[in-house]
Amino acid sequence: MSVKAGTLEARDLRLVQAIAEHGGATRASKQLHLSQSAISHQLRGLEDRLGLPLFRREGRRLCITAAGERLVQLSHEVLGSLLQAELELKRGLLQERSKLRVATQCYTAYHWLPRALTALLSEHPEVDLVLTSEVLGDATHALNDKEVDLALCIAPPKRGNFSSVPLFKDELVLAVPRGHRLASKRFVEGRDLKGETLIQNNVSALERERVARVLFGPAGAQFARVVRLPVAEAVLDLVQAGLGVSILAGFTLGARAQRGDVVPVGLTARGIRRQWVGVFPRASALARPIRTLLGTLKASPPA
Repeated sequence: MSVKAGTLEARDLRLVQAIAEHGGATRASKQLHLSQSAISHQLRGLEDRLGLPLFRREGRRLCITAAGERLVQLSHEVLGSLLQAELELKRGLLQERSKLRVATQCYTAYHWLPRALTALLSEHPEVDLVLTSEVLGDATHALNDKEVDLALCIAPPKRGNFSSVPLFKDELVLAVPRGHRLASKRFVEGRDLKGETLIQNNVSALERERVARVLFGPAGAQFARVVRLPVAEAVLDLVQAGLGVSILAGFTLGARAQRGDVVPVGLTARGIRRQWVGVFPRASALARPIRTLLGTLKASPPA
């Protein structure tokens, strides 16, 4: 079946993303505020338009196909930017708007940050949110030099005239492909990783050094080589293909872990957890919208 150009819509991406994240139509219907039958009807219509299945049913679960994975990846790339562009256009008649510039110390923050945009832009329509593409190291200089207004940190500044708001914790895991020699282990130590290829998404040097200290101690990293990619989905594609292993937040594995294509393994017997903190100048003129954004993140952390 041929696919007409322009057949995909934003609601299609939201639909596939919700079903993939929740593992079925029932819980996805709550997120999208639709009935289960409406979810199923929209999914059938989308699959008919595309001419290929996006999910296959295994018992009571819907398991995503390769085509569905591609749409989930596309949703992460598109929906946040689309929402921001739409709101900017709708507010185009406003003469004065403030820019709230947000930076992060790990690229995985951009997986959960778009979910907090709706509350921010609903309560503060005068604010334009700008997500910087650079991953921060020490946030002190960026905040003091007014390069960013809010830093989402896993290694927050220890000094400075800043307000800090604890958000939530996540856990780093080792992602390995199905059948890998480490897939059956409950956790790994640094010596288990000797000779492996590490495929890594963008994260600050501070975070890389902290993880290396916990795993390897003063000796430093023992990986055979390190490959760095900017996007977690691309990292997981290579891991799933058996080209290496990765260290990233457990929640990013999503449906791949549910299917067993990628297996999460703990890092050390105690685990490696990260405390996310929102940091901004105490005298910031944007304190109110910043606290709105941080309050939403704290109330709905990534699953």
